[in-house]
Amino acid sequence: MNSTVKIDAHPVLSCSASTEYEKAFFSSGQETEDILMYRAGRAIAAAVEDDFEEISGFPAQGKAVILAGKGHNAGDALICANTLLDRHPDLEVMVLLAFPVDSLRKNVRAPYELLRVRSEIHCIEEGDEITPLLKKFSRGRCIDLCIDGIFGMQCRPPLRGSPLAIIQAVNEFEHIRLRAAVDLPSGIGDESDPNAFEADFTYSTGIAKVPVVEDRSIAKVGRLRYLDLGFFQPRPDLKPEMCILRQNILWQLASFREPATYKRTYGHLLVLAGSDSMPGACLMATMAAANSGCGLLTVGTLESVARAGIPLQPEAMWKAIPSIEGTLHDGILEEVESRFDDFSCILIGPGLGRTQGVQDLVKKVIETVDKPIVVDADALVPDLQEHLQARPKEFSPVVLTPHPGEWKRIGGETFEDSGASSLTQFCQRNRCIVILKGPRTRIANAFNVYLSPFGGPVLARGGTGDLLAGMVSSLLSQDPKNPTSAATLATVWHGRAADCLARARGNWAVRTTLLLDFLPEALGFKH
Repeated sequence: MNSTVKIDAHPVLSCSASTEYEKAFFSSGQETEDILMYRAGRAIAAAVEDDFEEISGFPAQGKAVILAGKGHNAGDALICANTLLDRHPDLEVMVLLAFPVDSLRKNVRAPYELLRVRSEIHCIEEGDEITPLLKKFSRGRCIDLCIDGIFGMQCRPPLRGSPLAIIQAVNEFEHIRLRAAVDLPSGIGDESDPNAFEADFTYSTGIAKVPVVEDRSIAKVGRLRYLDLGFFQPRPDLKPEMCILRQNILWQLASFREPATYKRTYGHLLVLAGSDSMPGACLMATMAAANSGCGLLTVGTLESVARAGIPLQPEAMWKAIPSIEGTLHDGILEEVESRFDDFSCILIGPGLGRTQGVQDLVKKVIETVDKPIVVDADALVPDLQEHLQARPKEFSPVVLTPHPGEWKRIGGETFEDSGASSLTQFCQRNRCIVILKGPRTRIANAFNVYLSPFGGPVLARGGTGDLLAGMVSSLLSQDPKNPTSAATLATVWHGRAADCLARARGNWAVRTTLLLDFLPEALGFKH
């Protein structure tokens, strides 16, 4: 990897800041609103088709309902519908207009007129019954797709009139397979309405807005997709609390390696993991590390775990000791001591258990070992902050990978909304990098917070965190001086592989370790 590579991320802005940015952008004459609207509509159509793969693909002879206001979000939704009709001529489309036709903005009229001759149009007036329209259109089956383009970021609560009636009817109509919001759900903004549109996916177009990344909005926003329209130009005056990671960050992992290299060029990772009762966590972390590019891999574990792991991962070198109370202990450090100078990174935690011996091992490694360290799972002990603060300042960085329960266990402050300030303050106090796992995984250092929009419910399985820990530590072993880069790269790669897995196999009938089979596809390589 190129250790000087810049993290590929775009700012997350408030709706008001986004409005100001757009005004400055369009006044500069770099692009017209029409061009970006068409680009957005086509990008949403492609993203919808991709996301339908998780539920067996875009339907033949499907049915789509378009909810349209009068501004750019309506234009995006109408262009999306036209694009889908071009690709799927058997698609049936019904448009529910929340405002009179003559109120449509000028540049929205062209996609509307094109769609008018290809679909069923209803201009909804206050008092109209909407549920019967939905039932009639579905004809006793289901509606495959509903796209919300009523309001954009200029919406101010409360919702009222026809827009409110349409949104309430659609929210209550159970038989819709995929609900998509353009940019942000109607009713969500710097101020939000409790009756806002409820989306399965929100497709942020051009700028990701703060309301769609807030945890309090997840029930309305659903899963977030960021569609880069080539909108952003470098702006030194933009100092966002959070940035959203882009898929392009993975390009460096789909590039040529230098020809004059050998196995030690790509790092030597030491994994300290496993217990008699939880051997699988160690094995999953080891497998993920081996599949993520490190040159050498040593596993320090228990004899019982090594016996299970050697045939599954023969590429690793296994160092094993007898257990004490069924878990690993600091005796493992004596076993690997002679090779300590060889290691470029240490992963500690997966499946260790929570005995006093484990806690002593964690304390010793963090406070005395000058190597980059990834701390995961059971190594996230309650007094971890004390160990981190006792670690000499000149020592190599530490990366923590907690889920919300572990974050609470190690004393992380409860965060609200974007959580940016609480995460950066934690990292400043403890001189660490944090990967806070969840539906919107955040990666933080002392200065920045990055959000990964990749992955989804397919990751809601035991062991996916062990895979991520193995990937982070593998990338960090290859580039020990750039922990934030390793953390963001691994998180995006892990999430993209999860997306590829879900699109190939769905969310239900899969195993955790199948994700490893999709690491190449996440980088653009097909099976």
